[in-house]
Amino acid sequence: MAVIREKAWTARLFVLVAVLALVATACGPTQPADSDEPPDSTGGSEEPTGTDAPTGGDLGTYTLGIFQDVTTDNLWNYNSTEGGTVWNQYFLSPTSAGAYTISMPGIELVPDLAEGDLPPATQEGDSWIGEFTLREGVLWSDGEALTADDFVFTWNTAVDLALTSGWVDYTDSDIITAVEAADDLTVRVTFNAQPGLATWGPGTGITNMPVQPEHFWAPIVEEAGSDATALLAASGAEAPAIGATQFAERQEGSFSASSANPNYYDAGAEKTSGGVTWTEGPYADEFQFPLYGGQEAAVLALADGEVDFLLNPLGMQRGFQDQVSENPDLTAIVNPTNGFRFLAFNHSRAPMSDSAFRDALTALINKEFVTENLLQGVAFPLYVILPEGNVKWYNEEVAGELATQGYAEMADADRQAEAIRLLTEAGYTWDVEPGFKDADGNISPTPGEGLTFSAGQGLIGPDGEPVQQLNLVAPTASYDPLRATFSNYISGVAQAMGIPIVVIPTDFNKIVADVFATEADEDGDGVFDEDGDGIENEYLSDFDMFILGYSLGNAAFPTFHGAFFGTGAGDNNTQYSSAEYDEWSAAFDAAQTEEEAYEAMWEMERLIATDKPHIPLFDTGILEFYNNRVEYPFTETLSGLQFLSGLQSSVTAK
Repeated sequence: MAVIREKAWTARLFVLVAVLALVATACGPTQPADSDEPPDSTGGSEEPTGTDAPTGGDLGTYTLGIFQDVTTDNLWNYNSTEGGTVWNQYFLSPTSAGAYTISMPGIELVPDLAEGDLPPATQEGDSWIGEFTLREGVLWSDGEALTADDFVFTWNTAVDLALTSGWVDYTDSDIITAVEAADDLTVRVTFNAQPGLATWGPGTGITNMPVQPEHFWAPIVEEAGSDATALLAASGAEAPAIGATQFAERQEGSFSASSANPNYYDAGAEKTSGGVTWTEGPYADEFQFPLYGGQEAAVLALADGEVDFLLNPLGMQRGFQDQVSENPDLTAIVNPTNGFRFLAFNHSRAPMSDSAFRDALTALINKEFVTENLLQGVAFPLYVILPEGNVKWYNEEVAGELATQGYAEMADADRQAEAIRLLTEAGYTWDVEPGFKDADGNISPTPGEGLTFSAGQGLIGPDGEPVQQLNLVAPTASYDPLRATFSNYISGVAQAMGIPIVVIPTDFNKIVADVFATEADEDGDGVFDEDGDGIENEYLSDFDMFILGYSLGNAAFPTFHGAFFGTGAGDNNTQYSSAEYDEWSAAFDAAQTEEEAYEAMWEMERLIATDKPHIPLFDTGILEFYNNRVEYPFTETLSGLQFLSGLQSSVTAK
């Protein structure tokens, strides 16, 4: 599951959403965001206003405030599982690039390091061959020439060390059998079958794999041997960059810094996307990422001119919007988003492994009540994972059907009755049975006039054993009040049904590290478990349930469904497995037309709504603030400027 990035907005999937929208109930509603356009959004995802972006001057230092630590300087790690956080994306993605990218705001596949459009793959005997040619004269930041061998090295390293997450998508080793350098500038890719658009086209694959410099990393890879953890733990501080910026410094708990790449291949190039034209920089010499403990201090720094832009994957607090809008030195913008927040289940543990349990808990969650009442209307409920803001791929009719299937707009009493029915039919019992009580104390499993709900106690599984405490890991209220509110609500309605769910408020980075933790290959022999079967991506799955969010990647060809829920897929830490789902995922990957891919994608959405490997909960629009000393080529774009790491390669001084 690859991370979204600026030059390579190629990400197949995700950045784990680090929400920061601090709401203090007394201060009014908040506006964090990472999904579709909310009802009051003023942003857009298609054509921005105007056709020619303004041109500005040199910026000196571009300062972008962040709210969680950057945890790595290693691009192998950043595109892997644990390092794949949004905060690392903001900092490191502008240092990397691929052969092709998705240009924003027009959401178009365009050449990046490659020369010209992507040629179609052709059949040669039993194999299919695809080739792309690199631009001449592209240099790494240390002056070494970029060659096809760098792509070969990157692919071989990711495959040989079984790197996870984004690397699984970039390498596609289930269909790619070899990557070779036909000459210094030509990359030759061999497939064992005709590649679909997901692999060779606008989807996310080797064509947008973030290439790594062989001349720097080869000795480190050789020393690591077959131990992937050694490579991921290695320092990348001195690694040459290919993107607009290069690593400069990182101080834990304080700040990170990068600088302009003197050999940036696109410097001075004229770019056009979605009706906007601009000239690439970078126009800043230095890029600073100071760490703030809260939004109030960050907004004050913005007003004082100490910060140019505040990076927040879910947007800024709505309570600050008036303050920013009334300041002539600041600007507030709103855009629809490309992501969602969700409740995930561990399918390797009972009762989460029981579809009836998952369905019953889903029925209990009144998303409309939480978003409209508890969250004061700043969020909206979700029932599918493809965001409505991605208008090209969204299917309003099917999404409406699946919302009904997901118990949208159901009254609370009907929700409780449905949960009782589902659990009872699946063989669950209680020490004290929940139901609807009349004046004489008689209990009915269905609501009726004059009846009031009576809570249950002590849920007992179909095996006759009491269901023990179930931990729901969620971000703290000080970090993300929206998901904290949802987690407490879920715990409350579950406990009223006798389901012993307890919220465990946890630091965001710790949640990511814990729920995506994998078995270590202790002796470097490629074996990840005690049985010695060499399974890759052997997740520890040491959790019951958790709440996180995904900021989705490639909106031009959404390829995240398979990586989230395919059996054994790189980011399927829930351990969900469905043969039917895998068939549709394979059909999507093999699709030769967008129409075929569209059909397969919505069949996967149907299965997600039915099987509930996890429950999409909500999202919001994304509110962003910047200081008017800076100017951007465009500000209307899907998921906002943070999705593009603050446009570090093209922002100018006003």
